[in-house]
Amino acid sequence: MQTSGSVSRKTVDALTDQLRGEVIRPEDAGYDEARAVHNGSIDRRPGAIARPADVADVMTAIRLAREDDALVSVRSGGHNGAGLGVNDGGLVIDMSSMRGI
Repeated sequence: MQTSGSVSRKTVDALTDQLRGEVIRPEDAGYDEARAVHNGSIDRRPGAIARPADVADVMTAIRLAREDDALVSVRSGGHNGAGLGVNDGGLVIDMSSMRGI
């Protein structure tokens, strides 16, 4: 059962199939490192982390999350003191691998 704002398994599977970039799930190696932000007191566990390869990937991730009514956080460097670049249960779009548009 999907809780309000959480990203569904169906959407995570669609992201994995449709993105050229990487999709990291909670069961994947590297998940804990990928979800960490610089503020060590922030300990949130997103349902998935998408690392888009290009603008088309960003658009796809946002579209799929919107269709799923999933909470979305956008992360760039992970330096926001309040930890706004990560969430619990939703989708994190991690822009750190994109160097230009």
